[in-house]
Amino acid sequence: MTLNDTFDLVKRALDAGRPANGYLIVGPVRGVGSELALKILQTLFCTSASKPCGSCEGCRKVREHIEPDVHWIYPAKKTRIISAEQIREQLIAPIMQTAFSGGWKVGVLVGADRLNDASANAFLKTLEEPPDKTLFLLLSDAPQQLLPTIISRCQRIDLTAFRQLSEPWYSSVLETLSGTYYTRVIDRMVSANMLFLTLADMKAKAEEWVKEENSKQTKNTEEDDEDLFNAKVSARYRELRDDFLLMLMRWYRDLLVVKGGSAEVVYFKEKVDILKERAERITLAQAFYNVEAIEEMARQFERNLNEETVLAYTMDRIHHGVGARH
Repeated sequence: MTLNDTFDLVKRALDAGRPANGYLIVGPVRGVGSELALKILQTLFCTSASKPCGSCEGCRKVREHIEPDVHWIYPAKKTRIISAEQIREQLIAPIMQTAFSGGWKVGVLVGADRLNDASANAFLKTLEEPPDKTLFLLLSDAPQQLLPTIISRCQRIDLTAFRQLSEPWYSSVLETLSGTYYTRVIDRMVSANMLFLTLADMKAKAEEWVKEENSKQTKNTEEDDEDLFNAKVSARYRELRDDFLLMLMRWYRDLLVVKGGSAEVVYFKEKVDILKERAERITLAQAFYNVEAIEEMARQFERNLNEETVLAYTMDRIHHGVGARH
């Protein structure tokens, strides 16, 4: 199933006038999760006969976050939570009013897992009994943090399978992983440095994105706070880094499944010949070790250990299947 297929399932419910009260969209909050949410919103507010057209005034307002009947809620405190005050004042209060357009009203919780107990319970009451023509979209990459009662009242849409590192980083990482490095210690150091430079570029891009977002939110005085700015940059960077780690995990899982004789289910199908060649040079135990090494690297990143050092250590010890190293 593709992302378009997933969207079509929701669209059919909207066209029939029988959508769920809320949709829990599980996946990268600013990746495919936001992409799907945007298509759902444009379907509701599009003024064209073919919805969503993506170019009419309604679609434009949704895309630019200026549609008055769409209420966007973000973690906005230094603790990076969605507070009960935000839920009451920025979501429930306007949702209870008559829609400006006389049609749908939508609440979008970006990072819904950042609800605390008070805000979650305040939101739950409205989710259980929403006003007519009201829809909630909950975007989260950590749904396990949500109250079970909220999860049970939403239709879950899992986009994890569509999660992928964005360009140009995807091509850069794939080139590094499939390149002719790793035979010597110096080669493995070079490859680790190449991956670290990719992370550094992600961090710079995350800062650029947050600055752009802040420039569009001049009414929010919190945006001038340095601690909050740094927290937002860190959150955006971690999202990108998670996709980076997922890509590494997929590569070494592919190497494992090829070694196990299941080449038809690899993720990187365009590199299957390289994977087969490398799988011949390692043992099954070494292939399992590689997966465990990437999992351990992810845990070390979460403990805020030096990324450059962790990458160098991991890439030196992994069995890449290049040359005759066993």
